[in-house]
Amino acid sequence: MDTAQNEELKQIYQTLQSLSIVELDAIVQQIFTLRKQKMPSVLSDSETELLKKINIGLPDALQKRYRFLIKKRQAETLSEAEQAELIELTAYTETHNNQRLKYLIDLAQLRNISLDQLIDDLQLTPRLNVA
Repeated sequence: MDTAQNEELKQIYQTLQSLSIVELDAIVQQIFTLRKQKMPSVLSDSETELLKKINIGLPDALQKRYRFLIKKRQAETLSEAEQAELIELTAYTETHNNQRLKYLIDLAQLRNISLDQLIDDLQLTPRLNVA
């Protein structure tokens, strides 16, 4: 570290000394956030694999058919065969979502954080699967 940087750090330290504990805590949080942003993002093989599995969605054709059948049910024009298909697609979708939740839980445990924290970190937002 050169002399100019050393002097600058001394000035920053002197400024920090004059702050209240609340102000200092706020600065510390900002420093940790900045540090996290500057850190290279490297995932372990396990994290990478779980994230790949988490991000696998339902096939588009299946989603479209599912939404179509829901609309028909809401319009009360669903045939018995379509109702049976909707029940099957609902079960499949729920199984897929349950497996995805399991992967999220596994990733949270791997990172030693809560599921809520992981959801915040990944910026996941809940969606309703209704038409």
